[in-house]
Amino acid sequence: MTTDDTTRWRVANVWREVGEDPELLTERAAERLGLTTADLRTTQVVKRSIDARGRRAPRFVHVLEVEVPAGSVDPDALPHGVSAPKLPKVTPRPSLGPDAARPVVIGMGPCGLFAAMQLVEAGLRPILLDRGKPVETRAKDVARLMGRGEVNEDSNLCYGEGGAGTWSDGKLYTRVGGEHVRAVLEQLVDLGAPDRILVDGRPHLGTDRLVALLKAFRAALIERGADLRFETRVASIDIEGDRVVGVTLSDGTRIDATHVVLAVGHSARGMYRHLAERGVPMERKPFAAGFRVEHPQALINEIQYGRWAGHEELPAAYYELSANLGSGPSRTGVYSFCMCPGGSVVPTPTREGEVCVNGMSHAARSGRYANSALVVQVDPSAFGPGDADDPHGALLAGVAWQQRAEQAAWELGGGAFVAPAQRLTDFLQDRPSSEVRRTTYKRGVAAADLARCYPAPLVEALREAVRRFDRRMPGYLTEDAVLIGVETRTSAPVTILRDRETLQSPAVAGLYPAGEGAGYGGGIVSAAIDGLKVADRLLQGIGAPAE
Repeated sequence: MTTDDTTRWRVANVWREVGEDPELLTERAAERLGLTTADLRTTQVVKRSIDARGRRAPRFVHVLEVEVPAGSVDPDALPHGVSAPKLPKVTPRPSLGPDAARPVVIGMGPCGLFAAMQLVEAGLRPILLDRGKPVETRAKDVARLMGRGEVNEDSNLCYGEGGAGTWSDGKLYTRVGGEHVRAVLEQLVDLGAPDRILVDGRPHLGTDRLVALLKAFRAALIERGADLRFETRVASIDIEGDRVVGVTLSDGTRIDATHVVLAVGHSARGMYRHLAERGVPMERKPFAAGFRVEHPQALINEIQYGRWAGHEELPAAYYELSANLGSGPSRTGVYSFCMCPGGSVVPTPTREGEVCVNGMSHAARSGRYANSALVVQVDPSAFGPGDADDPHGALLAGVAWQQRAEQAAWELGGGAFVAPAQRLTDFLQDRPSSEVRRTTYKRGVAAADLARCYPAPLVEALREAVRRFDRRMPGYLTEDAVLIGVETRTSAPVTILRDRETLQSPAVAGLYPAGEGAGYGGGIVSAAIDGLKVADRLLQGIGAPAE
């Protein structure tokens, strides 16, 4: 802590190479400041990442906060990369009595959970509803899907406590900035997450840690007065005039509510149709689709780390690739997404007759294979007109587009949630694979021509992007790389519209579309942040005074 005799400075880009003594960080920070190590009273790492670019040894790059004698550094002539630490922004916390309102939160993914935590900390007692099960019993349904090919349409890798991110890599990095990122990470640490997530440049938890964390989150909400109801499907959002008045459950139970947070996740296809039928404003939204690609992790390590691959200090290597094809209105983005070092490919369907996949890994990322989505941005203009006999066919054409790809993958796999697969080299040469190696996908794979899953422009965009990716990462295109289909649920195919200021539906007062399923945010942290923002606006709408 800074005293009258000391000041604190933030020193960026303090590096050390693999194998170097960690004490060099202190020396390099002191040298940057024009001081000696003896002048540094305290040193704290506030951010850490790995730079493996180029042919030199990989570097660990740090941002340090150091405490030094007052006056030893001239604030008017700061060296490059040195700045005053940002003071945390203190936001007044609203306070309400428990009877001020009892909001309903639909969905217990990160958006719904963080919104609910904000509400209970303000004194409210929200009711949380989820069609799925608590995470520990949900795990049994996930195991049955992976092992026996039996899908529970209400409890699977998309529905249930923790949402679609529970069986994932637990990635906690986001392009969203601002104070809310730190607030989300600190909340997770308070509930038992390792404090390294506060400093890692690409923090992640892993599925194994997410399960325990969700149980702690649940206990904290219940202790503060929240009512969590699992295996509870919402049949309708009840609207009178221009405002929400409650929800009706599938068993006919009615819950009165003047404030409803709609945090339903990106696979809430039935809810999208219900909202369309009720006239809740929505519009079609672009999303990305493609395949999972699986490589030996040792190969990715070698490509990224070179001769330093296998060094005990280096984690399983990560990659991030992108390409922009064409120009102007025809420009198409292709990129890797949700890369899982040392992970496995998992099934994410929510009903029979459809196959779609995602990636996951445990905290240690120690598996033999790496996987990543390779996806193409799909514009609503590519969805087609939708079902002409369906009054909402045009609006929900993105859903139909996803379903066609998933149904094609089911047919190519031969049923039972076996996934179609193809060697990456064969895909590039437009030839079906006669056989593929065993993959991490537990339901098994069937050699297939994956080009049959998607329209030709998407397939050609992927092929061209893979050629570019191989030039950027020589060795990426290999016989050992296998494509597994299909990855369709990267984000919601619609946006549920909301007012920019109040974050309520512009046509239904008290209805707060939120998170990834409503078209706002993508990933654990960004969805959680949106939940916090929606909860703040809800509290303001009730008239909560700040403490």
